[in-house]
Amino acid sequence: MIHAVIFDMDGVITDTEKYYYECWPKSFHHFGYTEFTPEDALFKRSLNHEDTYRWARERFGEDIPMDQIRAYNNKSVQTLIEKYGIQAKPGIDELLSYLRKQHIKSAVATATRYDWAMERLGQIGLADAFDTVISAHMVKRGKPHPDVYLYACRQIGEDPGDCIAIEDSPNGITAAYRAGCRTIMVPDLTQPTEDLMPMLYGVADSLDQVIPLI
Repeated sequence: MIHAVIFDMDGVITDTEKYYYECWPKSFHHFGYTEFTPEDALFKRSLNHEDTYRWARERFGEDIPMDQIRAYNNKSVQTLIEKYGIQAKPGIDELLSYLRKQHIKSAVATATRYDWAMERLGQIGLADAFDTVISAHMVKRGKPHPDVYLYACRQIGEDPGDCIAIEDSPNGITAAYRAGCRTIMVPDLTQPTEDLMPMLYGVADSLDQVIPLI
């Protein structure tokens, strides 16, 4: 019995992961780290700050100015959002309507800062659409650690095993799986890989296609 659905935000609810994918390489290159590749940008989707910094130091050297790179990237992403706006991912309205009719709770568990998450959800008219919005900044360890999903489950009063988590990235999928959620991938920038399949309860092409899996 499914009691709740917990959504990632960027790449699942909002079509904003593409902005990070574009800006991360430009941000690293701006500071002279031209070895940073588009594959690196895909790898670090939803990766928490501490693990990102550790990875960057191992890959590019101990003196890499990650705080400056991150600030530059955040500004670049915001510039794209202001220029092109934010679009909701297909099927979100249909899925949320179904959850409401079935009295199934909904939550957001995002790697994005809470204030930015609420602003972005507000831009697509969904700021009040969920029972709770949880940022990884509220817990000790962000994705791929399970903390943000475990915290979201506690906030809505549900056992992780009774919750579906919807994710698009390996780090997010790993976090939800480790928390004990039934994890569904709705692909955004990448498709499910062989190593991810054992962690997945299902794969759906769009959010409305999650409904038959609930």
